[in-house]
Parts: sequence; C-alpha cells; structure tokens
Amino acid sequence: MLSNERLDALIEQRGILKGLNPTLGITAISMIVFFMLYAILLGKTASEQFLGLKTWIESTLGWYYVLMMFLAFAVCMYITCSRVGKIRLGRDDDRPEFSNFAWFSMLFGCGTGAALLFFGVSEPMIHFASDWSGGNPFLSHEVKSAVAAFFDAKRIALEQGLLPGDEGFPVPSDLVAEAAAGGIKLTIFHWGTIAWAMYGIVGVSLAYFAFRKGLPLSMRSALYPLIGDRIYGPIGHTVDILTVFGTIFGISTTLGLGVEQIGAGLISLGLLEERSQTVTVLSIVLITVVATLSATSGVAKGIKQLSTLNSWICIAILSYFMLASDANYLIASSVTAMGDYLSDAVSMTLWTARSPEERTWQGGWTIFYWGWWIAWAGFVGMFIARISRGRTIREFMLGVMFIPSVVALVWFGVLGSAGINEAIYGADMSIYDAAVNNWDYAGAFYNIFDVLTPGITATIAKAAALGVVVIFFVTSADSGTLVLGRLLAFGRRPPVQQRIIWGSVLGGVTLILLLVGGDQAMKSLQAASIAGALPFTFVLLAMMAGLVKSLREDSETMVDSEEHIKRMIEREVADLS
Repeated sequence: MLSNERLDALIEQRGILKGLNPTLGITAISMIVFFMLYAILLGKTASEQFLGLKTWIESTLGWYYVLMMFLAFAVCMYITCSRVGKIRLGRDDDRPEFSNFAWFSMLFGCGTGAALLFFGVSEPMIHFASDWSGGNPFLSHEVKSAVAAFFDAKRIALEQGLLPGDEGFPVPSDLVAEAAAGGIKLTIFHWGTIAWAMYGIVGVSLAYFAFRKGLPLSMRSALYPLIGDRIYGPIGHTVDILTVFGTIFGISTTLGLGVEQIGAGLISLGLLEERSQTVTVLSIVLITVVATLSATSGVAKGIKQLSTLNSWICIAILSYFMLASDANYLIASSVTAMGDYLSDAVSMTLWTARSPEERTWQGGWTIFYWGWWIAWAGFVGMFIARISRGRTIREFMLGVMFIPSVVALVWFGVLGSAGINEAIYGADMSIYDAAVNNWDYAGAFYNIFDVLTPGITATIAKAAALGVVVIFFVTSADSGTLVLGRLLAFGRRPPVQQRIIWGSVLGGVTLILLLVGGDQAMKSLQAASIAGALPFTFVLLAMMAGLVKSLREDSETMVDSEEHIKRMIEREVADLS
C-alpha cells in the first residue's frame, strides 16, 4: 500500500509541490509546438495526411471503436447495478458540493452543450432525408425512396405555384413519417447513453481514486491498482501526455465548430456579409480570452455561473420552439423516436459497416462521434470527477449517463422535429436545402427562426441563440484549460499563469488547423480528433480494468491515513474560494 509519507515524497521528488511538473510540461508543450510547426510548414499536405489517417482508421478499425464504446457502456451498467453502486465518491460522510441543477448544467457546459446547438436542427434532417453514401443505414431502401420521391414532388409543386393544402400538393406517406422518426432516433443514439458512458467511466474512475482513495486527481491515478507506484514514473507521464493530446484535439474540433456557428449567427443577424479569415481569427481570440479569464476565476465563480445561465437560456429556446412550431407534432415525434431507440439501442450500438459505402457513412458519422467522445473523455471525465465529490457511484452514473440522454431526446426531439416538420409541411424548401443539400449545420439552425417567426421575434431569438453558442464554447474551453493545467500539475490546482498558457495553446492549435486546412479545415479537425483518440483507448482499457479490480477490493485502503485523504480533498476544492 502507498503511505501518505511515500506519496508526499514522490510528489516532492518531481518538484511539483507548488503545482508544477516541469518534465511533463516541457515534454507536452514541445510535442505540441512540433505538431503546430509541422501543420504550418506542410500546410494542406499536413491536412491531407490527417484525412488519410482518418480514412485508414475508418476502413480498418471502425469495429474497434464500436467495441470500445460498448465495453464502456457495459462496465458502467455493471457498477451502477451491482452492490458497489452504493460506494460514495469520497468519505462516507461526504455530501455533494453542488446542487443537482448546477451539477447537470456544468455537465452539459463542458460536455456536449455547444455541439447540441450546432447539430440540433440539421443532424436529424440529414439522417431523415440525405442519401449521402447510402444515407441512414437503419432505414430500408423503400423508406428512403419514398422520402426522396416526396421531396422531388414537393419541389415541383412549389415551382408550379402550389402551396401546402392545395389540390395536387404532395402529401407525406407513412413511410416518410417512419423516416422522420428514424432520423431523430439515430441522432439520439449518437448523443445519448452510449456517448455519455465513455465520460462516465473516466469520471467515476478519477473521482473514486481521488476522493475515495486519496490519490491525486490525475489520469494516471486510475492505473494504480494495476501498476502501483509506477504511476509516478514514465508510464504515468505517458498516460497524462496522451490525455493532453486527446484533450487538445477534442476541444480544437469543438472550437472549430464554434467559429462556424458564430460566423453564421453574425451573418444571419446582418452584422456580417460573409465569413472570412478575419472573423475566424477574432472568434478564436474572443473565445480563448474569455475562457481563460473564466478559468482563472475557478469552478464556482466561472464555469458554474456560466453553465447555469446557459441552462436557463436553453430552456427558453426549447419553449420558443414549442410555441412557434407545431407542439403536437414535436411531442408525438419525440415519443415515437424514444420508443424506437429503446427497442433498437443494442443492435444500433453493435452495428458495424461491411461494404465500402457503409464504411464511408459510419466513418463520417458514428466513428467520428465515437472518436470525438473518446478524445474528450480525458478532460470531460476529469472535470466531471472534479464536480462530483460526495455523490454515490450509482447516483453519479444515473446522472451522467441517463439524464443527458433524456435531455438529448428532448433537445433533438424538439429542434430536429421542428426542422423536419417545416421541411415536410412548410411553404418553401429553405431549411431542407440548407441541412440536406448543403449540409450547412449552422445556417439551418439560424434560418429556422426566420421561417417560424419572421421579424423582430426571430432577431431576438437568434441573438439569444448566438449568446448561448458563445457561452457554451467558452465553458468548454475554460474547463479544458483547467483540466490541462491539472494534468501537468499532477492533479493539483494549477497556478493562474499555467491556466493562461494552456488557454493560449488551445486557441493557437485550433487557429492553425483552421487556417492551414483551407476548405478542408473542419474535416482536418475531425480527422485529428479521431486519430488522437486511438492511443488513448489503450489507457481507457487499463483504466476500466483497474477500476473494476479496485471496486471489488474496496474494503482495502490504498492510503493509510484518513487525515491525508482529507488534505488531498481540501486541495481539490481550494479553487472554490
């Protein structure tokens, strides 16, 4: 067992008593600088190489990503339903430090909140009507043909001057309704329980070893049951560096999406005429500066307040859609999609592409998402662990895995159904063309406000939505900044200057990838995210094994001093002051 004296000695030996780990910091920053120089000097060649690596992963390792996500889900379900679920993430008398609403708000703020707005309208519509690479593989050929025929007929009718309800205007069949529910079901699958299981397994591991066993809140601590004191050596350093790279690529992808959405919002509000590199640079700088300032103020003062504010604004946006669109249709569509998802979840989770066309589709959607969740698991899991002290494992898992799934159902059920309803029954094809033909995710999100409530109401709603987008991307970036600082401060609270450095690194990597990638910039970011997730999967496998092993032996203590555990926890919550 590791005594508290031995732990403190090891920490002192590596010169991190003041929250700094020079070896890790220099190594990580050197590797990132090398990556940035490589991207700058090779330009589009580097971008093409990232895309080539992504294609190779999709064609050869798609099954591996599928099994990784299913394994994480299975382990989460095991520890939730077994007797170890009653174990508290902390001492037995600890209780949660955040209210449930604040906790849930922060989960979304650093997890998926920003991307929910980006994909909210478009993704369900694409899975409903797009035929890209064969389209939604969970819809039959007959259903896809019926959807295509309907929209061809609608376009012709509109060109002839007919409007919905006129004689001769096409009426959607039951097959079109089936496709609509299928589009929402597939979107919920990508954003629901399976996705959050990856966050859950990392979060519960880190919280358990930090708050229950008294180890530092660092990724390496989860491997202690397997390798013991060697977590403080090269193996532990490697684990934390892999987490750093996964975090940077994951957040860079999200910031890249944020730039697109901010630019589209400004254009929709009439504040810009077109997107440009200037807007890209200013957007990244804005997000980076605000996120860094928020990160320096701590969790309670910065991230908590921003996340709670955004939750209320998102509730207002949902209310807007319920009032402005056909509420009966939105509710019926959401309930149907929920039933379909519950009945098909396992088969969808284990579905693996076989033909080249299927592999292209799965690589562009499901494998991209799984790679994204894995790349984010390190930083989101660590942040969730940080805010979850005092909860039981069962309470933690139910909150992290299932509440977000319900929110995803409601969000995509409302926004996605509103877009689909307008595409089917509306008097024009603008939303359909933006999402399905142009794949303009951000444009479709803002355009639907003009379609539902033209005029000042749409302007106010779009301005509020743009504000939510900015805040969500800020909370993702500042939580990532805090986590990166903790990784290289050996789980301790990182000093302010270190948070500033990592905030700048995140913004710099994102900006370089966007600028050198040209038209392929977002695809390059996605490719980097998927590639960065691959080596981290081996850490996750070891983490799951270590967690299960330690939970089975929970009666043993890995740190022999209750007072030492208390001191470790006090360090972890120091940034609340």
